[in-house]
Amino acid sequence: MKDDESVELMKQWQAGDEQAAEIMFNRYVNRLVGLARTRLSGQMKRRVEPEDVVMSAYRSFFRKAGDGQFTLGETGDLWKLLAAITMNKVRGQVEFHTAKKRGISAETSVGGKSEFRVRPEVVADEPSPEDAAAIVEELEAVMQGLDATQRRILELSLQDMSETEISAEVQRSGRTVRRTLLQIRSDLETRLQG
Repeated sequence: MKDDESVELMKQWQAGDEQAAEIMFNRYVNRLVGLARTRLSGQMKRRVEPEDVVMSAYRSFFRKAGDGQFTLGETGDLWKLLAAITMNKVRGQVEFHTAKKRGISAETSVGGKSEFRVRPEVVADEPSPEDAAAIVEELEAVMQGLDATQRRILELSLQDMSETEISAEVQRSGRTVRRTLLQIRSDLETRLQG
């Protein structure tokens, strides 16, 4: 099957053909899992399964595609779209799991083995998987409202780049980067509280 047939598959699925959805899923699932796996560190893979990230990406894709939020026009658009959604999901998981109270640094090795334990106070405030998924979904919604530069600033921030590094990368002042990140954080908090 050629990539340009993705456009037709999307139309068929939007018209109610569940087999088209299955074809779209099967066509890219292994590549997406491989992509997610390469973007997660060894420590992160102990917390996040690449397969779960991809399943979340597909849920978002099918929900938004069903609402007509995506259109495919060129060869390869479906792969590009699914890869972008998957990468956003990976970034969301990395951000979530590297937050200070849940940080990977809170894990300690036991006797040099690959086992780890987490301090009890870290687990006590851990959100449920449903809450974590909701946070990631809200982050994606906020990202859709950003222009290309703002989105790039957020993506670089989620990769733990400093404001100085982000400023150099996007060729904007440190003040602009700082204000952009504060506005995004405020928007996300507002959405989460609402």
